[in-house]
Amino acid sequence: MSFLPRATVLMSNIVDNWRTLDALHPGATTAAVVKADAYGLGAARIGKALKTAGCQTFFVAYLDEGMALRKAVGKGPRIFVLNGPMRGELAAYRDGELTAVLSSDLHLKLWSTAPRGTCAIHVDTGMNRLGMSPALIDTEATAIRRLAPVLVMSHLACADEPQNPMNLHQRRAFEDVADAFPDTPASLANSSGCFLGRNYGFDLTRPGLALYGGTTPPANVQLKTGVILEATIINVFKGARDTTVGYGATYPLTEDRLLATCAIGYADGLMRSGSGKLKGWVDGVACPVAGRISMDLVTLDVTDGPKAIKPGARVEFLGEHAKLEAQAAACGTLGYELLTGLGPRVQRHYR
Repeated sequence: MSFLPRATVLMSNIVDNWRTLDALHPGATTAAVVKADAYGLGAARIGKALKTAGCQTFFVAYLDEGMALRKAVGKGPRIFVLNGPMRGELAAYRDGELTAVLSSDLHLKLWSTAPRGTCAIHVDTGMNRLGMSPALIDTEATAIRRLAPVLVMSHLACADEPQNPMNLHQRRAFEDVADAFPDTPASLANSSGCFLGRNYGFDLTRPGLALYGGTTPPANVQLKTGVILEATIINVFKGARDTTVGYGATYPLTEDRLLATCAIGYADGLMRSGSGKLKGWVDGVACPVAGRISMDLVTLDVTDGPKAIKPGARVEFLGEHAKLEAQAAACGTLGYELLTGLGPRVQRHYR
């Protein structure tokens, strides 16, 4: 029996989430963002499943990711590479039928020498990360049209805060850009942007984390769990009163408690910042983390857990009970970081 942590990727739920998000914007294309190996869950397997379900547009971050995804999904779907091209990569974009996202004047100059490839234009409407300035779009509009971009896009900075005025500011700025390219499809909405209303949908939406069960959708949108992360209990014992648990002796026991040690730690993606805050679910019962999470192990207080807990029992750290965003909040982070932080020892199973 293996004690390695296990992530069960629920493929049908991910496909259902894509369909749910697609229904929010009738008439628009719904893409799938599968960068960072589909947020740690396996881009090749997920890309194939989404293609079978009807998804024909994917986004990755790097050329290598795009090439691997092309091999997995075959010809047909369009694959955008968000970080854009570097010198020496142009032929690979052409041969892999990958679409380069151009984000700077240097990208424009480089792509003008490309041997027959497709491109998209990324405009910065306030994120100040990647993207051409609207002023550059104005001065280089003719040169950009000459490249025949297949998409013009921008990225929302505060979409997870629906009332933030930055959303409206960016949408209006992007409308001006989209109007300058009336014959080119436009895209603004990321996962949380999909929930801001149809005015944010434009021609194409780009959900990522929401596909895998993350983000905080409005009450009328129900997303399904994308992954179940489980670990094995390898020891159950009595923690005596007036002793402590874990490194730094940060968890004092004021009475005898039943403790269980699980074979998972921060090397597997169970963040150390969740020490004393995270919970694990044993047979549907929440049991708090006792003391600090260490590299390979975490201790739970199972005193109030199911009766007769024994070594070999499985503990859910992400799943139907251990909701992704709630567990992320307990670690002081977001679902993005929890998923992409799942370590190489975590065995991926697909169901």
